[in-house]
Amino acid sequence: MEEQRQVELKMLRDEKEQLQFLILRQTAIIGELEQQLLKVSSNNTVLQRQQQELLDTVNNLIHTISVGSVRESKTVMMQDTPTTFMDCAAVFKAGNTQSGVYTVILPNTTIEVKAFCDMETEGGGWTVLQKRFDGHVDFHRTWQEYKKGFGDPSGEFWLGNEFVSTLTIQQSYKLRIQLSDWEGNSAYSQYDQFSLDSEAQNYRIHLKGFSGTAGKISSIGQPGSDFSTKDVDNDKCVCKCSQLTTGGWWFDACGPSNLNGMYYQQGQNSNRFNGIKWYYWKGSGYSLKSTTMMMRPADFSGSL
Repeated sequence: MEEQRQVELKMLRDEKEQLQFLILRQTAIIGELEQQLLKVSSNNTVLQRQQQELLDTVNNLIHTISVGSVRESKTVMMQDTPTTFMDCAAVFKAGNTQSGVYTVILPNTTIEVKAFCDMETEGGGWTVLQKRFDGHVDFHRTWQEYKKGFGDPSGEFWLGNEFVSTLTIQQSYKLRIQLSDWEGNSAYSQYDQFSLDSEAQNYRIHLKGFSGTAGKISSIGQPGSDFSTKDVDNDKCVCKCSQLTTGGWWFDACGPSNLNGMYYQQGQNSNRFNGIKWYYWKGSGYSLKSTTMMMRPADFSGSL
C-alpha cells in the first residue's frame, strides 16, 4: 500500500512540474505577444500620422490649385470682357465678331441698353437702330416709346432716339440703311455723316455724304427734319404726318420716306400711302418687305 502511494505521489509531482512548465511557457508566449502588439500599435500610430500628413498635403495642394484657377479665370475675364461698351464698334474691337445681341452702356451714364450688332456687313461693327421684317411689332408708338426704344433686339425693334442722339453727339458716325422688296431685290443708302440733335431739338436728323443703290437721291430730305410721333407733331404739314401715315419718323412735309409705317404682307403691299416707304427706290405706294438702319463710327477700320 505504501509503495503504491509513493508511486501515485511521484506521478502527481511529475504532472505538477509539467503544468508549471506549461504555465511558464504560456506566460512567455503571452509576453512576446504583448510586445508584438505594442510594436504594432506604435507602428499604426506612426502610419496614421503619416496618412494624416499626406491627406493634409493633398488638400492644401487642391486648395492652392483651385484658388489659382479662379484667379486666372477672373484675370482672363477682365482682359476679354471690358466693363462697358459704348457701341457695337467697341464690341467688335474687343474681339467679339459674331453678330447678335450685346449690352452697351449709354455714354456718361450707367444705363444699359441691349443692342443688335451686325458684325458682317462691310467689315462689321454696326449698331443696329431699327429692324423690320415680319410686322410682329407695332411701330405706331408714342414719343416716349421712340425716345427709350421698343421691341426685341433679336427681332423687330427701335433702339431709341435718346441713345442714338447721345452717341452721335459724342463722335462722328455714318448711317447705312438696307432695304429689300417682295421680289427678292435689295438695295442700300449710306451717309458718311449722321447725327441726331437732343430731345430739346426734337431729335432733328443731320446727314451728309449720300451714296448707295436705293435711288440716286436720298429719300430722307436735307436740311434735317424734326422727329414726329402720333402724340407729338413736329412736321411741316398741317395734316399731322405721323397720324396720317403711321409710325414715328423725320417727316418734313410727309416727305418721300417712312420706314416705320404700316407693315403690309406680300400681295397687299401695293398702293399703300401709309406703308414702309422709300420713294427714290420703289416709289410712293410700294411697302417694303424688310428694312435695317445701322450706324458705326465714321473712322471705323474693320480690323481688330
